[in-house]
Amino acid sequence: MKKSYVWFLLGLLLIAGKTPGMADDALSIICSTTTLGALAEEVGGDHVTVISLVQPGVCPSHFDIRPSHVAEVEQAQLILFHGIEPWLEDLITASGNDTITRLNLAGPWNTPPLAQAKIEAIRDALVSIDPVNAAYYQDNADKAIENLILVGESIQANINHYSESEIPVLCMDWQASFVEWMGFAIVGSYGPPETLSMKDIDLLISTGKTEKAQMVIDNLQSGTDIGGQVAAAIGAEHVVLSNYPSAVPGTDTVAQMIEYNARQLIDALQKIAVKTEEMNELETQLEESRESNLIFKVLTLVFLTVSLVEAFLLYVRRK
Repeated sequence: MKKSYVWFLLGLLLIAGKTPGMADDALSIICSTTTLGALAEEVGGDHVTVISLVQPGVCPSHFDIRPSHVAEVEQAQLILFHGIEPWLEDLITASGNDTITRLNLAGPWNTPPLAQAKIEAIRDALVSIDPVNAAYYQDNADKAIENLILVGESIQANINHYSESEIPVLCMDWQASFVEWMGFAIVGSYGPPETLSMKDIDLLISTGKTEKAQMVIDNLQSGTDIGGQVAAAIGAEHVVLSNYPSAVPGTDTVAQMIEYNARQLIDALQKIAVKTEEMNELETQLEESRESNLIFKVLTLVFLTVSLVEAFLLYVRRK
């Protein structure tokens, strides 16, 4: 009787320990960032459990390993990373997981075409590890890619509506690929704030003024103070974009993050358009004022001339 009771309790514990809606044989995937985590969830769906290590508001190079992270990697079958995480090898070594599959997804990911390449690589990795569910991963990847394409087409249509020519901007390096994809002309770029000297900042300001940069575009996760200072110094719009999903409310997926970033740039374009219109109106008013002043001066001169002539004629007649 006691043995039956013990086995019954063990069974309850096992059931309670399962995650609702998750298959028993789900693949465990460790992702260095929320970018890779969001993409892995889209492709893997119900057949994977995904753990993203670095918080979305932090640069991946700034990360402290905890014992819980070591335990998570120890149980994982796949780890996705960008190749910019100096702590990654130490984490894998500490976990003792020699069989984990590593997928280095190097390079930027913040445009629809770049994100599509990452999705395809994740799909291929999952198919290789779990060929039984290959069709499932393929279908999920196709849907995610189709959504990205639609998002990209919508963004391009909107940006073309607001701008018919390249707008000169200063841009943080990590956002350059997205800003160029949006059609802006990067006339000056800069690295993380901690790498910039006062000379670098002065050069940025000088370049911004010379090239008439209309925006200074920052990367949220890298810090935005210097970009704000440069924007104020050159009279440009300061725009802050995000490189990781979930850093800003409503950006849980890469597609949503891309849409958010596009909106920030389009909003800045609208502000620039309003300022330009106001400046044009002011210049028109000044020109009209100058013309009015000129007409007044001419009329005054004519009046004086006529008055002098009349005075002279009157003088002659009296003589």
